[in-house]
Amino acid sequence: MRFVAIGAATALLWSHPVAAAEQTMPGATVESVVAIAKRLNPTVAAASLDFDAAVRKVGTAGVMADPTLILEAWDVNRQGVGQRRIGFDQEIKLWGKYGLERNIAQSDADAAKFQGRATVTELIAQVVAAHGEYNAAYEAVGIATEIKRRYDELLGLLRSRYGTTSVDRQDVIKAEMEAATAEGDVVRRQGEQKSAAARLNALIGRPALAPLAAPTGFRTVRPVSLAQAQALGRSANPMLALAGAQSNSAAQIKSLTDLNYYPDVNVGAKYVQRPGTEDTGEFTLGVKLPLHYEVKDAEQRAAGARLGAAQARNEALRLRIDGQIADAWFGVDALRKVVQIYTSRLLPPARSSIDNARNGFQAGSSDLSSVFESERRYRAIQLDLLKLKVELQTKYADMERLAGGSL
Repeated sequence: MRFVAIGAATALLWSHPVAAAEQTMPGATVESVVAIAKRLNPTVAAASLDFDAAVRKVGTAGVMADPTLILEAWDVNRQGVGQRRIGFDQEIKLWGKYGLERNIAQSDADAAKFQGRATVTELIAQVVAAHGEYNAAYEAVGIATEIKRRYDELLGLLRSRYGTTSVDRQDVIKAEMEAATAEGDVVRRQGEQKSAAARLNALIGRPALAPLAAPTGFRTVRPVSLAQAQALGRSANPMLALAGAQSNSAAQIKSLTDLNYYPDVNVGAKYVQRPGTEDTGEFTLGVKLPLHYEVKDAEQRAAGARLGAAQARNEALRLRIDGQIADAWFGVDALRKVVQIYTSRLLPPARSSIDNARNGFQAGSSDLSSVFESERRYRAIQLDLLKLKVELQTKYADMERLAGGSL
């Protein structure tokens, strides 16, 4: 289901042009699925509609109430109507109350806008993590397929070398079992890949079985200092901006409540028809008397308490976001180093151990078990590295979410 734009106000939430390349099948890169999610995800559409509703509400705030039409008949008796009066009555708020009402509505619209942006940043973080899992599942299928190919190759070599002799038949049986296990692992990894693709499709707003392009690799994790990430979070985090808009709205409400001590007025005018004499007019001015001061005092104290609470929540959120960004940053820093260790110090010797074990088996200096053991060790390192890369992508996406955008 495709959601269409709902107006110029909605476009203020986020403005992301869709490149021509994104019209093709998504899935190859993170950017391709993020672009689709922004257009198709129903949660984003709901946030966009909420923002549009808040923007429309701004136009209804700070406007005078509808006037009251007055029709009166005076001196009504058996001889008819003595006087007819036609006029209107209008309530007018003074002391800048209309402006404060508009400011409150605008702050609420800003809050809806920032809530929408928070929804989008949260969605992007989830899509990035899901694409990392999809990429890892895809690469795991490649690892399992390659191991199966090597096992099948080794099994063919053993069969051609030993045939059906009873002495060395145990090696052939062992190789057959390992090859069957490898084939089962391929099937399991393929199922995991399909599951990851279905989860990713659901996030970006497509049917679960919609085709996805083969991923081209994990997204590059750009280095950024902790101070830079925290500074960006303070300026761009949408939840922090939302709390600021709510504090501003509470401040405007407090100012409006303070003006409750100042009276509003009602003005009116009437056209009076008197049979047999000249028509005349009447003008009225009414003033609301703020007599119930205890009510207004209570309203003022309540508005002040709400303002203080909003400001306290804003400060608490700022401190919490700073701490969460630091937590994510240290996690990303550690994971990046661990990935580098796996890539440069664990994978090369594990790959060499496979070659040494194979060469030793062919030369007769080692048995078949050492070959399979080296293969399992190498596969375990590869799969652990994939898990670390997925965790790194997820942690980095969480740090971007807290910072309010791409780093």
